[in-house]
This record gives sequence, C-alpha cells and structure tokens, in this order.
Amino acid sequence: MSQFTAEKKVTREEFMELAQSGMRELFDAGPYKVVDGTKGSELHHFVYNTQTHDCYLIDLRTSYELLAMFYAGGDKEGVENALNNIATSAE
Repeated sequence: MSQFTAEKKVTREEFMELAQSGMRELFDAGPYKVVDGTKGSELHHFVYNTQTHDCYLIDLRTSYELLAMFYAGGDKEGVENALNNIATSAE
C-alpha cells in the first residue's frame, strides 16, 4: 500500500471554486466522504471530514487507490486508516 497524503487542506471557498461545475460522492467511510468535483474540464479529488468539515485535495492516484481498496479490496478498516493519514498529513 502506498503512503496516503493530501496535496493540501482546502477551504470551503477553494473547494467550491474547484468543484463549481459539479460534484460526485464516490463513497463514504466513517466520518469521511471521498468526492470529486469539476471546474470546466478539470477534475479534482477530495477527502471531506463530515465531523470537522475539513476538506483535503488529493491526487488522482490516491483517489484511485482509495476506490480500489474500498470497492475491490473490501478492507474498510484500511480505507479508514488511509483517510486518517490523509487528514493528518495536511495538519
């Protein structure tokens, strides 16, 4: 498993800017939601903490690895640990 980190923590305003053309919820695990958002033809990926309302920008590879773990791996505890790592990497 690769090291899961955020590119950066984003504000609500930054998220709204990067997802102004639409947003999709990919899955949720524990207090986290993994979503993607579009701005024109650009696609951005995020981890959102529903308890703290913190939002983290992640890269495509991280988003893909999380999706694979969640849907193909069935490792829900591993997914939550990875999401916790993303959140703490940007603090």
